[in-house]
Amino acid sequence: MPELPEVELVKRELKTVENLTIEAVKVSDKVIEGHNAGKLTIVKEPVDIFIENTKNMDILSLGRRGKYLYFILQNDRHVQYLIGHLGMSGAFFHLNSLDEIVEYNFKVHWHVIFYLSDGSMLVYADIRRFGELRTIDKLGDFLPVVRMAPEYDSIEAKEYFLRAVKHSGNISKTIKAVLMDSTVVTGVGNIYAAESLYAAKILPTRKAGNISLKRLETLFQAIIDVFELSLAQGGSTISDYRSSTGGSGEMQNKFQVYQRKTCPEGHDITTKVIAGRNTFYCTKCQR
Repeated sequence: MPELPEVELVKRELKTVENLTIEAVKVSDKVIEGHNAGKLTIVKEPVDIFIENTKNMDILSLGRRGKYLYFILQNDRHVQYLIGHLGMSGAFFHLNSLDEIVEYNFKVHWHVIFYLSDGSMLVYADIRRFGELRTIDKLGDFLPVVRMAPEYDSIEAKEYFLRAVKHSGNISKTIKAVLMDSTVVTGVGNIYAAESLYAAKILPTRKAGNISLKRLETLFQAIIDVFELSLAQGGSTISDYRSSTGGSGEMQNKFQVYQRKTCPEGHDITTKVIAGRNTFYCTKCQR
């Protein structure tokens, strides 16, 4: 699943759609079939309403909150937000033709096409169809955003993180599970939880309440460092993540423990399911 760095990179690359107008919208047969079967496949509202809310809207700007990407849309009547979540395998592409999508699986698994005023297309493709697109009137109406912790690089993020980890509802949970809670810290998923915990030398199995504030401060800095490294490396491409131009990231080449057999010190990596996900860690380097 794309995590905060990957979504931030997509946001930066999609700046090319700003100041363009969505002239038409097309959804795939799979989306229509899902809706007809009572499943809100990809588009999390009735398709006709989704199209009505996005067609003939100007794209003012893009933003990101945690793992969510949002487009601020406007016409002569009101402002609308288009919110997207990439799920496990979602990707946005800004191009002139579907044929420009190099990877076959993304090309055939497109699900929404926004036709733009300069003749280009903004395409949302999703191989596994776990992603989400929806429109809302106000960003503050969307509960996942309302409940989310401050962004990792904000002034208040560190103190908020320290308080949230030590909250009575979290102290008995494993620190790995707490890190993946967006109400504690934004944008950390399975990959960067493992990498941050290794960098901070903390076992993912430790209860959050048993970790000192000093070590939690080290962990928060590790999260920042891992995010910044990933941004510099173009994100992580494990299987399905692609940039808006179809490119792959290089962060996977910098992993210390995630999907590794040994850590940088040569110790065997332990794998255990924590918070429903395979977790990679070193019992010698982490404590």
